[in-house]
Amino acid sequence: MSSENIEIDSIRAALAAISARLDLLERKSSAHPSIKTFTIDGNDENEKACAFEPNDRPCDHCSMCTARGF
Repeated sequence: MSSENIEIDSIRAALAAISARLDLLERKSSAHPSIKTFTIDGNDENEKACAFEPNDRPCDHCSMCTARGF
């Protein structure tokens, strides 16, 4: 076996080990924060509807209005 093939085999082995470690970490961890959905606390009926969200969703105080000057 040439030294080039030995290097390729060692790289493949290292990648397989890294992949196995990542699989283990993904199984142990919870969902990534970017996947989690946000909820609106309280959901009070007196809460005003958001001007930027469809279907008259209540305001979640995201400051979009302030950022746009409303």
